[in-house]
Amino acid sequence: MQVLKENVKEKIYQAAVEEFYKKGFLKAKMQDIAKKAGISVGLTYSYYNNKEDLFAAIAEPIYKEIIQPMENEEERDSEIGDPANLFEQESAFILQLLRQKREIFLILIDRSKGTRFEKAKEQIINVTKEHIKRQLNPKVNSQIFKIDEAFYHILTNNFIEGLLEIARHYQGNKWAENMLKLLTHQFFYGVSGFQG
Repeated sequence: MQVLKENVKEKIYQAAVEEFYKKGFLKAKMQDIAKKAGISVGLTYSYYNNKEDLFAAIAEPIYKEIIQPMENEEERDSEIGDPANLFEQESAFILQLLRQKREIFLILIDRSKGTRFEKAKEQIINVTKEHIKRQLNPKVNSQIFKIDEAFYHILTNNFIEGLLEIARHYQGNKWAENMLKLLTHQFFYGVSGFQG
């Protein structure tokens, strides 16, 4: 009986991923999700209280997977030493995310309007910005360059948007790996010029 329940829950989940990915939270309907899962709408509500609950079951795990490791990483950042090392380490995580959870990642970022996750992109940018600041501040020649908070925000926003474009236009693992290498290389060597 438990196996059957888990099977039904998984069907609802997979159908919801398809619907939210195609239509976004606001346009997706529980009736369509239930139909795609091959069950009644009533049965869907016995697993998830409402559409928001179902969306959270999809979005929250990946949100935590991205945000939580970065929130308390000040100590790790100081151990990394070089921004190139940070990008190299993060690249492995990003590639795994693109290979295994690309659609869910895009649901979180691009299709969450109307949910408590609609500001996820901004939150990811803010946490990533702190990493970049900690990595670049000691390396910037303050005699030549005056860098304020807005610059770090722009820099991080551009980097995150580049990652999102790779996810949105995904053409396979090799393609994504090459694009990610190009992006991180351009990003790192562009900002490394601030040493003066």
